[in-house]
Amino acid sequence: MGTLGLPDLQRPFVWKRSRIRDLFDSLYKGFPAGYLLFWNTQKQVDSHSIGSGTQARESQKMIVDGQQRLTSLYAVMKGKPIINEVNEEQLIKIAFNPLTEEFSVANASSDNNPEFISNISDIWASGKSQHSFVKDFIKQLETTQELDEDEEDRIAANIHQLENIRNYQFSVLVLSAELDVDTVAEIFQRINAGGIPLNSADFILTLMSVYWVEGRHQLEDFSRQAKIPSADHIASPYNVFHAPAPDQMLRVSVGLGLKRGVLQNAYQVLRGRDPVEKKVKEDLRDARFADLRDAQAKVLNLTDWHEYITCIKAAGFRSKSMLTSANNFLYGYLIYLVGKHEFGVERRTLRNLMSRWFFMSALTGRYTGSPETVLEADLRRFQQVEQTPDAFVQLLDTVISNQLTEDYWRVTLPEQLDSSSAYSPYLFGYHAALNLLGATALFSTVRISDLLDPAVSGTKSPVERHHLFPKAYLRGLGFNGTYRLNQIANYAFVEWADNIAISDNAPKDYFPELFNGLTDQEKANASCWHALPDQWHNLEYLDFITQRRKLIADVIRDGFKVLTGDVVPNRGAKVEPSVAELLADMETLRIEFKSTARVPLSSDVPERVINESVIKTVAAFMNSEGGTLGIGISDDGDLLGIQPDLDFKKQDLDGYQNWLSTLFMNAMGQAVVAKCVNIRFETVDDRVLCLVDVKKSSSPVYADTIKGKDTFYVRVGNTTRILSGAEMVKYSRDHF
Repeated sequence: MGTLGLPDLQRPFVWKRSRIRDLFDSLYKGFPAGYLLFWNTQKQVDSHSIGSGTQARESQKMIVDGQQRLTSLYAVMKGKPIINEVNEEQLIKIAFNPLTEEFSVANASSDNNPEFISNISDIWASGKSQHSFVKDFIKQLETTQELDEDEEDRIAANIHQLENIRNYQFSVLVLSAELDVDTVAEIFQRINAGGIPLNSADFILTLMSVYWVEGRHQLEDFSRQAKIPSADHIASPYNVFHAPAPDQMLRVSVGLGLKRGVLQNAYQVLRGRDPVEKKVKEDLRDARFADLRDAQAKVLNLTDWHEYITCIKAAGFRSKSMLTSANNFLYGYLIYLVGKHEFGVERRTLRNLMSRWFFMSALTGRYTGSPETVLEADLRRFQQVEQTPDAFVQLLDTVISNQLTEDYWRVTLPEQLDSSSAYSPYLFGYHAALNLLGATALFSTVRISDLLDPAVSGTKSPVERHHLFPKAYLRGLGFNGTYRLNQIANYAFVEWADNIAISDNAPKDYFPELFNGLTDQEKANASCWHALPDQWHNLEYLDFITQRRKLIADVIRDGFKVLTGDVVPNRGAKVEPSVAELLADMETLRIEFKSTARVPLSSDVPERVINESVIKTVAAFMNSEGGTLGIGISDDGDLLGIQPDLDFKKQDLDGYQNWLSTLFMNAMGQAVVAKCVNIRFETVDDRVLCLVDVKKSSSPVYADTIKGKDTFYVRVGNTTRILSGAEMVKYSRDHF
């Protein structure tokens, strides 16, 4: 009738159906089922009635304890849908066997078994008399089996006993109407502390129901709207990554407004508890709720919400299937809001920074284990630095560098990849890296990022994870068990048709034929992206996965370096950067400009010194991460052209290219230059520019310069440096 209402300090219906079955079994047998606690109040309290379709009344008894039991009884005995924890209508069906007195959660088996009443709601809600119900049930059962008189009597008696549950008497305690909402909330917390445990978020939501009910409704509305696409293209929080619960968005608001990661501490702060006097003060509570209101307005802002989601996409992640931690997603949003609203970081800079941060935290599982403690430590860091954009960027980049060390890439990550988990942050880090690098599926020209589009849904997944050493083949070799067969290092992305064609064939039987259908460039790309050791199809399985873990770690590192600007992703047919793209980034780890390659800009500078400036740059690129040298461009990005170099020896472009190639080969060796160096020309504003594209070498490269015949150059930031002695040995060991 709507005379029993649920104050909003109550939780949604969360009981599992098996628990509802057990409740009816207990009531049927006359067992104790606990007491109910109501609050008899005439006051205006934010509430809603049990179930859907009931009309709330002004004068209600509020349910303080017993919601789950009463909602279960209402749903089953009235045959009405309830509203579950994800704000969806749901019918609850419990089955009963009158012969065996067995209760069951309704399923296909009970529905098809004539001995069961498939839905006991029909006993009370069908409108039939008990006599008619029993008569119809026995008549239906007799179409499949014979019943003697004793069995018919037992069926009738048991159905009568079940129907009589409506007369079961609960003990009820009623709180006085004189109690205020705050006191009732305190009673509710104390009662539930000994039953189904409430977490700190529940307690804060309770406080919001008492002191700021609109704020709680905002969280619930945001959560509900995030679950389904909006109609008519109206702005909504819906996205392909995560539909947060109200308590999850509350955590973000508390972190932003109260600077608390541990919600238990935040609860005491929101209550207005004075940390010195140990008393609750109304003015402190009001001030903290004001902070929470201001923060929540920012947290629920759809522009910020979707801009942050763009950061996730820019980090190479495509859908919720690639996220292993909701905390990582939500705490990243909190840090994004801190950077924007408290440090004033410019939008593009913040997007690039948060992409790096999210990639790092997702890969390392930063917010797993003790997430609240780690978050609180991060929030303290923000309070200890100057509130400027540069300080925020520097702080996050420092944390990232401290996490993604050289030892992490070379030692820790390969060890973590020794796993068969299908839901691993390291596996999804690899997938994100492939997206960032513009990788295509193995044996395919279609990019993995396109095949992983969450909007595509067909009978078969466009891209599948293929066992490079098929499972059946491995079993034939004596390998068994999920850990050995489903190693992360045994997976590669292929299109589904290729996966079917490969079947259970040995690598040496299927790989050469499919691989030889690719061009030389496609083979090189595939070997790199898919972390394939040389002649891998002829390796022993255990040797293969050991080698491949290290190569996968290298690919993940390269994917991260796309975010730092140190690796250029595959751009399809146009791999090399244009002059305009080079000028957009200016000189970096992978970009260098030289005004000339042979003509001295000053009469007192020998030509050889000018020659060696380009030799050193190319050698450094090969010993680092590769890059592009632009000749005919000043350090400031002015386009000078190479005409002075051409006029110096009266050469055309072919002659100039041959001269430059010979210069590099004489200084560094023919083989490595032929493999790693490509020279091309581009004309901009009637000026011809020379672009030298350099790949990373697989082994150390030494240059013959005035500094010595075996000089070892590397890139450090946007500069070229010489390494020697122990420093060079360590760099070579770590890098190659």
